[in-house]
Amino acid sequence: MDDIVRIRRCLAGEREAFEPLVSKYKNLVYGIALNILYNKDEAADVTQEVFMKAWANLGRFNPEYSFKAWIARIAVNHSINVNQKHKRSAAAAWDEEAVRRIPADSGLPEEELLFREEQDRVKQAVDSLPEMYRLIVVLFHQQSLSYDEICQVTGYPLSIVKNRLYRARKMLCERLREYYESAGEEEASWAVKKHGN
Repeated sequence: MDDIVRIRRCLAGEREAFEPLVSKYKNLVYGIALNILYNKDEAADVTQEVFMKAWANLGRFNPEYSFKAWIARIAVNHSINVNQKHKRSAAAAWDEEAVRRIPADSGLPEEELLFREEQDRVKQAVDSLPEMYRLIVVLFHQQSLSYDEICQVTGYPLSIVKNRLYRARKMLCERLREYYESAGEEEASWAVKKHGN
C-alpha cells in the first residue's frame, strides 16, 4: 500500500494507518535530527515530535509531493529550531565521539581500526561544513534523498542544490586531502591501498 492511500485512510479517521508511515520513515527522521543536533536523546525526542506535528498537520499534506520529502522537511525545520534554542556548537558533537572511540588494545584487527578511524575522519569533515552544505550532503549521501526531494525539503531550486552539493564535495575533498597528507605513512598507505590510488 503506498503512502497516499495510508494518508487518505488517516484523514478518514483510521489512526492505525499512520503507524506504517512512522515505521517506514522513523530512521530517516532520526538520522536528520541526529545530524543537526548531535545528541541521540534529543534526536529521539525530535523524531517523536516530528511525527506528532505530521499527524496534526496531515490535512495540509500536498499529494503532489512525496510524503518522504514532506516528513524530511518537517524534520529539518524542527531540528534546526531545537538546535537554535539550545545554541549547539559543532565542537560539542565530538565529545560523544571521543568517548566511544575504540582503544588501541581492543583486539580488533588493525585494518578494522583504521577503517573506523577513517569513518570518524569523514564524519568530522562533514560536520565541519557550514550547515547549508552539511544539510545537503546528509540528505543526499546519508539519507538517500533524490535531488527533487532535497528541493522539496529545503525549498531551494535544483541549481542551488546541485551547486551546494558540488561545493560541499570540493570542501570535503580538500579537508580529507589535508588529513591524508599529514597522516602517518602507515595510515596513508592503508588509505591508498583501500581506495586504489
